[in-house]
Amino acid sequence: MDNNEEMRQNEEVIDPLEAQLRKALERVDAPPTLIQFLETAIEAQEHQKRTGKLWFRPKRGGLLLTMPQSWRWMMSPWAGGAVAALLVAGVFLTGAHVHQEHVKQAQATQQFEQATQITDRALERAREKMKRAGVNLDQQ
Repeated sequence: MDNNEEMRQNEEVIDPLEAQLRKALERVDAPPTLIQFLETAIEAQEHQKRTGKLWFRPKRGGLLLTMPQSWRWMMSPWAGGAVAALLVAGVFLTGAHVHQEHVKQAQATQQFEQATQITDRALERAREKMKRAGVNLDQQ
């Protein structure tokens, strides 16, 4: 038995796992939608370089916003961390602001109660003075 015959026999008896692996690793053409997307992206990038405008209307589809080179830092890995840090800072500052508003509200409530007590005492004194003067406020 020569080498070629052995290879033919081995190819005929292919393990199912190996067959699946070969099928999975076969070259597949890109779907048309991906090709259209890439063409549109290239077209938008060329338009942005050529005109400097951020908005682009492709041959097919709606209006697109292109990202200039100076904004590409937003795509870096640390940009997500920076956004998260800003959100945490915003939550902290909002919490501090809400706390400050609660303190102001408590102070205003205390001042209102104090003013009400002072007014009640002043009205009571006025009633007593009028009663001593002979003015009866209970009659109607």
